[in-house]
Amino acid sequence: MQRTLTLITSVALTWATAAAAPVSERWAGPDADVTHPGTLQVVTGKTPRLVFDLSAIPDGAGIHHASLYCFTSKGAQPTDPVQIFVTVRLDGNDPVWKGKPLALEAPRYESFDATSAVQRWVKDRQANLGLAVARFENFEPERTYLHVVYDGKPRQVPEQVGGVAAAHHDGQTFIRWTEHASYRPPKDKWIWVTKFAHKGDKLADGPGDGAYDMPNHPAVTLRTLRDLQGYALRDKPDMAPHLQDIRPLKRIREVEPIRYRVYRHHERITPANVHQAERIAEVAPLTGLDQGVYQRHHGPEYRRQWEEPSSVIPTYCWDRGRHLSPGKTMYVHTPGKAGKAYYAVTMMRAGTENLASIGEGNSLARSVTEKPAPPKPVLQWIEAPYYSPDTVEGRWYRFWMAPPYTNVPGGSARVGLSVPRKLKQPAPLGIQGLSGSLNVRKALNHPSRTALGLHVEPQLHWLPTLFYNQGRGTLRSINECLVDYYPERYMLRMIRWVMNMYEVDRSKITGGLMHFGLRHPEIFTRMQMGRYTAAYDLRWAPGGPSMPRVLGPKGIKTTRGEDAWTMYSVGGYVNTYPDRDIPFLICISGTGKDGGHTCEFGWQDDPRGWAGLLKARQPFVAAWSCGLPRELGQAFKTIRWGVPIPAFSNGSLDNNPGNGDGADGDFYGCINGWLLWDDGDIVDEADRWETTVFVISSCPEDACTVDVTPRHCRAFKPAAGRTFAWTNTSLSDKREVQSGEVKADRWGRVTLRGVKVTRGRNRLRVTRK
Repeated sequence: MQRTLTLITSVALTWATAAAAPVSERWAGPDADVTHPGTLQVVTGKTPRLVFDLSAIPDGAGIHHASLYCFTSKGAQPTDPVQIFVTVRLDGNDPVWKGKPLALEAPRYESFDATSAVQRWVKDRQANLGLAVARFENFEPERTYLHVVYDGKPRQVPEQVGGVAAAHHDGQTFIRWTEHASYRPPKDKWIWVTKFAHKGDKLADGPGDGAYDMPNHPAVTLRTLRDLQGYALRDKPDMAPHLQDIRPLKRIREVEPIRYRVYRHHERITPANVHQAERIAEVAPLTGLDQGVYQRHHGPEYRRQWEEPSSVIPTYCWDRGRHLSPGKTMYVHTPGKAGKAYYAVTMMRAGTENLASIGEGNSLARSVTEKPAPPKPVLQWIEAPYYSPDTVEGRWYRFWMAPPYTNVPGGSARVGLSVPRKLKQPAPLGIQGLSGSLNVRKALNHPSRTALGLHVEPQLHWLPTLFYNQGRGTLRSINECLVDYYPERYMLRMIRWVMNMYEVDRSKITGGLMHFGLRHPEIFTRMQMGRYTAAYDLRWAPGGPSMPRVLGPKGIKTTRGEDAWTMYSVGGYVNTYPDRDIPFLICISGTGKDGGHTCEFGWQDDPRGWAGLLKARQPFVAAWSCGLPRELGQAFKTIRWGVPIPAFSNGSLDNNPGNGDGADGDFYGCINGWLLWDDGDIVDEADRWETTVFVISSCPEDACTVDVTPRHCRAFKPAAGRTFAWTNTSLSDKREVQSGEVKADRWGRVTLRGVKVTRGRNRLRVTRK
């Protein structure tokens, strides 16, 4: 379906401001840069109180809304629900309250609705005994502020935003406007990129046609960005507090305390109705620049890092080839339902917002027609990779996220796509994560010349692409939330987006996203991971993320009713759902039990993960302290993966990885490392399954015994308890060497126990009795 694009630009529009206009101001402690500093008193005691001096609000003024913004130490998510009550009287020094605590305000859950309390206090000044903080883990009360919108006389409001425009496509609305003057780079500091190339970006004198059918892209240098931010350049290789970090930014100039507020309404937004509009975002300056792509230099092992001042900092695009100019910024909103909407953007300086002059330049005169649809990443620029500049295009996108792909709207993530110039479709596809911390553009330096490469920035780095607590990064408590599959839905969206653009060979999709891939054999037929190490069970991986911080306490459930901690275990997942197929896993721990990254992340989870796969009778091969046999590795490159495959377990040739203690078990070895099957003569029928298995020629033994379970079957789906006959015929001499009966277990699995397998090949046949 052809995509439609709507472009709305504000036209001249004025309103007469009445004597009483909406006033939007902020109250806080003495050190805060707000409208009314020093108006917050924190009364300590058994139950602390927050008391705001609201004498600046006229008696009887209409209170439209009041939000209480609170903060925790290091942004920690509270464990238990926050309880802040309106104090109704004092019992000595102790506050007394009744009723319900203040409610958190959706969708960001960073503030509490204090409207009723402020309305009461303005109506009856003596009633203002403050707010009682009955429970608030890691609360930092001195950072609290109160923002109130009321009817009054605006005072010292900042200049208003201008140049507001909006466009809607692919389920998202892109609202754009001109920055405050102090955040607009002078035009002589603008640069224009005609070609992005990792060997060196090529600049132009101004706008025009650039490489790859894209216009020249406006940008600034990192030096200009740091000047706008008021920071010093980190252009010297000084030592940082941690050897692999770059030293913190140092402020050398105070900057204007500016924020922008974005409003949405079903009517044209004016001073008279702005308090009825939905405030969808508060935006910081300079968010129209892609600040994360600058180049860092460093010494060995990433030590002694420093910035490259001439690094190109491009502006964002809101559609292919439609870029922001330097001095413009943007917010992307994902509406939940179809309809027409108006938008307005206001300026706020030091907590004082300009709601009095809403009209020309900052409020849309025409509505935007919006239609929900799955969002798509937006192409930002196309780059020539370092090692294959003439054969592969590196395409850089930005994906603006909202639920259900994240728990809080407004964030965005980088997505890279490498596309061979002479791509043959259906094409192989490689999928991997994308680090956003150091020289991100280098991620596409080694693209395949035959396969598509999808590089997706994770929502939380060092976190498997699966799930996290619904309240992460907010004031929603851990114990009132569940664990939701935001990253999984996000990754699925990115993969489906690529598959909608290109024809992908589903038998040649590769990637190391283990916990995600386990759940999606329809995407990954096989996965290889663990060249250094892999986190099979995060409960036993000391170098992995903190389970309590990411998920919550032991026993917390997912939105699907599962035990969340168990679901971050390979063995836990496959044995919770033993009937589900998974990709064929190639598990290599090349550094072994006590070397390389194994020392960092721990060895103990590797044998636990493999034991879980064996128990669930899932198809995999594992090797540690060594590689796989060459013959096996070569076979995996050509074998058909879109057909049923046998899962081997309890093989007599398997080595023992031990119990997780590096001193236990065999120092090196493999599991299922000497067995293969013939992918060309598999029979998959409703009542019959056949395959040929064999010991590879490089095996030191001529034969072995192993349990065999059919997996990835399309037609062979036994009912629980059904009886089957099976035979094992030696193809070298056409002799039946084994036979017997087997019942399908309660998950419909049929396992042939103690199957004799030789170099001469063995034909296994299973038929319904």
